[in-house]
Amino acid sequence: MRLVPLIPMVLAVAACINHVNVQCGQDSDCNLSGGGVCTAAAGTSDRWCAYPDSGCLAGYRYSTLDVGDGVSGACVPQVDAGVDAGSPPPPPSASCVALPYTCGALGNDSCCNSPVVPGGTYFRSYDLAGDGSSGDKTNPATVSTFRLDKYEVTVGRFRAFVAARLGTQANPPTVGAGTHANIPGSGWEASWNTNLATDTATLVASFNKCDPTFSTWTDMPGPNENRPMNCINWYEAMAFCAWDGGFLPTEAEWNYAATGGDQQRAYPWSSSAAQLVLDGSHASYSTNLDGTNCVGDGVPSCLLTDLVEVGTKPAGDGRWGQSDLAGNVWEWLLDTYAHPSTYVNPCTNCADLIPDIGRIERGGGFSDYAQIVRTGNRGAGLGPNRDRGVRCARAQ
Repeated sequence: MRLVPLIPMVLAVAACINHVNVQCGQDSDCNLSGGGVCTAAAGTSDRWCAYPDSGCLAGYRYSTLDVGDGVSGACVPQVDAGVDAGSPPPPPSASCVALPYTCGALGNDSCCNSPVVPGGTYFRSYDLAGDGSSGDKTNPATVSTFRLDKYEVTVGRFRAFVAARLGTQANPPTVGAGTHANIPGSGWEASWNTNLATDTATLVASFNKCDPTFSTWTDMPGPNENRPMNCINWYEAMAFCAWDGGFLPTEAEWNYAATGGDQQRAYPWSSSAAQLVLDGSHASYSTNLDGTNCVGDGVPSCLLTDLVEVGTKPAGDGRWGQSDLAGNVWEWLLDTYAHPSTYVNPCTNCADLIPDIGRIERGGGFSDYAQIVRTGNRGAGLGPNRDRGVRCARAQ
């Protein structure tokens, strides 16, 4: 195990300095935040910047608190847990290297937080509400343990992808990139390159063409950095997750996480599986069938502000901590829509990969009504269509 070095007393911090938690890949990522060092975050696969603080036993803390204030709750452990000698910790998600912790209800969580979803067996598109919209038990599925990102991919995270000049025909993913951990042959195919923008300038220009009113992208960083990135097509979603160290979740995995696995919840937050309580504290959605009364921002209208910042409705979190699995933006999934009225059966870590231009999407959006954001609902879009968002899955 790697020890975090103790600092000499001459480095003691005499005054309180506020530092924002930052993920990192190397020590230099922490320099702009006050001369910190890149350390493994205990109990996670992340690496965080830690800052000198003589009030901590190990001499450092990673903290959103004041360094030097004598509070030891955010001190780095003396032994940096989870790091074996000679084996560096896995790098943070590419999109969050040096990205401040600004996501979630308190604005202090990593936008790349990716909770574990324990594997199990359940019934797809089925819940226990028993209200005529609950589906049936004809499509069982088993999924292995995996990680599913807590948050939808934000504008800020996608900006890092664009800044790297990726996701275009000029710089496409390598063949096989983004292969699902349990599904060989599910990675990037060379024939998909033509569905990418020709270059970065064309890619950026396409985001606002999708919907000038509701596109969350801004050419310069602005107030939308923590809102979900929308107006991306399936191929860009696939390319992003591959670059970010993950892959697109299968429909079976996404539905499993949303319905709480064998709890078969009607909504991700249902405290009892059959509970149908839904209001603006749970999700960003519409109370009207015609999508004219979006309640995401609490104002009875449909505005860009109804595409709320990710994780700001914790009452709507699912069983394993994922946010915004209902409403906000539709999310692209790995599966094709080759069988629109049926599922792949039997299903153990399955996905429908029969070639088809349609791709499965789940979760509903900010202008969709209550039935559409139920966990059992499924939809489809044409892969080249630029009208959805994404969240990535990862190996355990």
